[in-house]
Amino acid sequence: MASTPASRLLSKERLAGWVPQFQDLSKHVASFNTLTASVQYLRGELNGGRLQSAQIVEEYQRSICIYNEWLGAIYQLAPGAVDRARELDSMRKKGQILGPFHGIPILVKDNIATPKALGMGTTGGAVALIGSEPDGAVIVDKLVEAGAIIYGKATLSLDTSRAKTFGVGGLLQPVNRSLHTYEEDWTGATVLNPLGSSSGCAIAVSAGLAPIAVGTETDGSLVTPSTRASLYTVKPTHGLVDTTNIIPTCTHYDTAGPMGKTVKDVADLLNVLVDHSKTEVPQGDYASAMTTSWDDIKVGTLNPEDWRMGDGFVKPVPEATKSILEATKAAYNRIQGVAKSYHENIPLPPLPAFELDGRNATQTLMVAGNKEDMDNYLGKLKQSKVKSLKELVEWNRQHATEALTDEYPNQDLLEQALNFGDSNEAPAKALAHAKAVAAKFDELIEKYDIDVMIAPGDCMLSTYAAAGDFPIATLPLSYLDDFNGRPVGLLVMAPRHKESVLIKVMSAWEATFSSRKEPTEFLKHPAVA
Repeated sequence: MASTPASRLLSKERLAGWVPQFQDLSKHVASFNTLTASVQYLRGELNGGRLQSAQIVEEYQRSICIYNEWLGAIYQLAPGAVDRARELDSMRKKGQILGPFHGIPILVKDNIATPKALGMGTTGGAVALIGSEPDGAVIVDKLVEAGAIIYGKATLSLDTSRAKTFGVGGLLQPVNRSLHTYEEDWTGATVLNPLGSSSGCAIAVSAGLAPIAVGTETDGSLVTPSTRASLYTVKPTHGLVDTTNIIPTCTHYDTAGPMGKTVKDVADLLNVLVDHSKTEVPQGDYASAMTTSWDDIKVGTLNPEDWRMGDGFVKPVPEATKSILEATKAAYNRIQGVAKSYHENIPLPPLPAFELDGRNATQTLMVAGNKEDMDNYLGKLKQSKVKSLKELVEWNRQHATEALTDEYPNQDLLEQALNFGDSNEAPAKALAHAKAVAAKFDELIEKYDIDVMIAPGDCMLSTYAAAGDFPIATLPLSYLDDFNGRPVGLLVMAPRHKESVLIKVMSAWEATFSSRKEPTEFLKHPAVA
């Protein structure tokens, strides 16, 4: 019997499973603006008794019912989220506060396993994993302990060019697709690209479908979509966040991090996610590092002419490229005028330095270790159609209509991982080479006596962050108002365990540069009149 395409399993709101029902979507007067609300604002309203958590959850559910059909950012919603919110409201009235996110709804990426009790599955975008039953991720437990309401799972994807180039069909989001929130021209492939793979999280927070989210990164999956959504994020030092029961890509590099509209929100959530016993958190609170001044910050910048994404990632448009370059240089000039010290054109070797035997060494590692990583995850599932990478690859072949779509037409990387011999010496060589290249960052930080390096947002500095275990963050900058409206940003990277330095830079940036502009183009496409 022919199988049902995954897209047909979704509701008209493009949600799998439970869908909230509201009879007054077109007439309802919102109790607050989900598009602009930060966690800090919601916390203040809760503490002041002006809002209840149940109201907050329902407002986000309403926004999802109205706009997710167009945006495709949310994959599933937790059916018990409002009931949990009422429980937390009752606790608040009694003076019982679980933690800093008491009663705050949080979205998590759909590769972060949630327990069965929450009423949502975990697919990682793989149709084969629909209906699978994992144990919940450690970070989900930490979020719940902090009082958060895990109310939904976000879609995940790569941009189409990378999916076709790298062959990740069968694992990355054939079950749904997300669109960009800011762009004014929704007709061409060049402007429908939020980048990935934490794209659903980025779009949801940007569009007011979530106040904050937890995404994951192997190489760029937090910082790239956050840049495109004008959000702040931190990819922490590898190893500081427990990734148990997160669907793996490469355990050498995998981690999770917060995505939010403000630095304070990101710092607060980073506090929850990070294992404080493995690093030094100033005063036990990353937010304590926040500042409005650059007086104590030493900056080095990378040449924006050299540091840019290749044409395979971003289709070049001359007028847009020129605008991005001008905005980047103007930001560099402003930083130079306020920082304690400034060095331009730091000679960090560009991305080709990672090439070894004709392939980026970090990609070799992602392929080489994926079989063991996936076998470990799949083999522990309590229930699943597939229990190993081999079974996943075979299932995808037998259900190609569902699993291998036009956007994700092959599973070459999965098949390469399956066929990578255990005795192959390439992984050890690749790891050594990647570490050696990444060490250049440490050398240059010391040589130029700088705290951080700043680079254009549209570049793969994240590969250094992956290879060297360095923390990296985003700095929202401006918008291509004369082109398609999409955001432009910068990246900032610090040495290992210097997340507090990143928070310091991000907060100084937030105080110095213009305020974030909310997206409005998607508002033209509501599901109700």
